[in-house]
Amino acid sequence: MRVDGTLCTAPLWVRWDGATLWIVGSGASPAGEDHIRLRVDVGPDVTVSVRSVAATVVYAARGAGTRWETELTVADGACVDWRLEPMIITGRARHDAMTTVHASATATVSLDEVLVLGRAGEDAGALRTTLDVRVGDMPTLLTSVDTSIAGWSGPAGVDGDTVVANRLHLGADETTSGTHALDRRAALLQPAPGCRLAVATARDVADARQSLDAILPV
Repeated sequence: MRVDGTLCTAPLWVRWDGATLWIVGSGASPAGEDHIRLRVDVGPDVTVSVRSVAATVVYAARGAGTRWETELTVADGACVDWRLEPMIITGRARHDAMTTVHASATATVSLDEVLVLGRAGEDAGALRTTLDVRVGDMPTLLTSVDTSIAGWSGPAGVDGDTVVANRLHLGADETTSGTHALDRRAALLQPAPGCRLAVATARDVADARQSLDAILPV
């Protein structure tokens, strides 16, 4: 992977410190009809962590609403640890978030997505997320959160929780699942060999991350 200095393109700045790629928001975005696309290509045998310095707040929408597309491509033998701060969906948001992962069969990927459904005392706006994973050009995982679906907030959905967290792990099974018993707010799925997905809901971010760590340690 090649990153030179600080890449400044509003509303995101990207900073590479030699081991970690930092994502820095440079303004109040996404809002209105903002359409943001973030693409990261990781070359062969590169090891990199991807972090953000603060949560992303999705503000009030207008027109077609806001959209954020993330595309991660990981080459042979590369290792990526992707853990950004949460995305907070405010009450007047209307947001579409798509994350696409293209990974080589010999790559290792750990990727967290944490969603906060509304600020304190506020209901979340409209949200649709998609996580689309392909390993060696083969479709491997497709999952979504969609608040337009009836019952999404009820017992068959988040059941009143305000945080939804996913952790994707791709690659050789070098980690072992946690020994903690799963409760009704967490699940561990294996849609294909070498692909695991931990899903948890919680009342706050710390509890959601604790559930992910318990069932699928990084």
